[in-house]
Amino acid sequence: MTTIKDILKLDLNEDIKNVIDLEDFSENEIQSEIESYIVTDGLGQHFSKFITQYTSNIKETGVWLSGFYGSGKSYFGKMLGYIIGNPLINGTSARDRFIPRLAGVANQSLIENDIRRLDSVNSRVIFLDAAKQNTDNGFAFTLFENFLKSLGFRGDLYGYMEYELFLDGKSDILISKSKELLGKEWSEIKRSNKDIARAMRRIYVAMDYTEAEYEDTKNIYSQSIQNFSSGKLKDELEKYLVKKTDENIVFIFDEASEAISQRKFTLLDLEGISESLSSISKKVWTIAIAQEKLDDVINNANVNKSQLIKVTDRFKTKMHLESTEVDVIIRNRLLQKKDSAYAAL
Repeated sequence: MTTIKDILKLDLNEDIKNVIDLEDFSENEIQSEIESYIVTDGLGQHFSKFITQYTSNIKETGVWLSGFYGSGKSYFGKMLGYIIGNPLINGTSARDRFIPRLAGVANQSLIENDIRRLDSVNSRVIFLDAAKQNTDNGFAFTLFENFLKSLGFRGDLYGYMEYELFLDGKSDILISKSKELLGKEWSEIKRSNKDIARAMRRIYVAMDYTEAEYEDTKNIYSQSIQNFSSGKLKDELEKYLVKKTDENIVFIFDEASEAISQRKFTLLDLEGISESLSSISKKVWTIAIAQEKLDDVINNANVNKSQLIKVTDRFKTKMHLESTEVDVIIRNRLLQKKDSAYAAL
């Protein structure tokens, strides 16, 4: 007897993920997600639209990506991030893994050309799920914390201190002094909550800081974290971009509307961050992924008309995934049949 699994191309023994996690960085998982992704004609247009904006002279670098639950917006956002950042995934670049997914899509060659245009742009992409983040120190610091982690630093006081030593060209001091004073590699020390405080104190003292000066320095960093603002985020990223002039920074955060409803941050917090980052000469982008369109989020928020216009202006690029995309994906992914099955049917 012929069964459903004999007819469908889809392997029913495979685990089909119902939720895409932007913070899952396993190379095997990412490779599977890229090579299983289905690009519809509509999604292809969205990719091209974003790349056109990203490589243009647009001043407002906020992007609002929306779609109802199950529309594939998180999946799209993750693919967009890997196309932008183009990391190596098990030895092959993300773009080279993605481009074969364009087969059969309308304007395939044009979309591929758009993607290849990104080869001239070096981008650092930071993924995060906004609803899962601790935003006690404000959403601006949450973004900065994840930026620090993307550089291999801790996301706390000591990571902030290491970041500034890195900007000052003193990273080698941490490496040499940790071995000399504590007999451990710095990479090992900074992974340990137990070791990091003692190590940082000893290293600063070895750099001719007195105990009092070290305590003052640590307190300044602590206060900066507690009072971290969108303006401070702008200042810190600008300092980095002076050192890394060929790099763009892209923040992609999921569940934006859910995080707003949970009061992790407000719509005006988001507007302030986007305004500050947009002023860095199109070098820093914020891509918010949400279930609701921006206009709907604004209508549900308690903001006046002038504030509403400011928020809308910050997110000039808006993309909404329609339900028709899901229908096409279901037909092409879940219900696609084996060639041999058509004769039997």
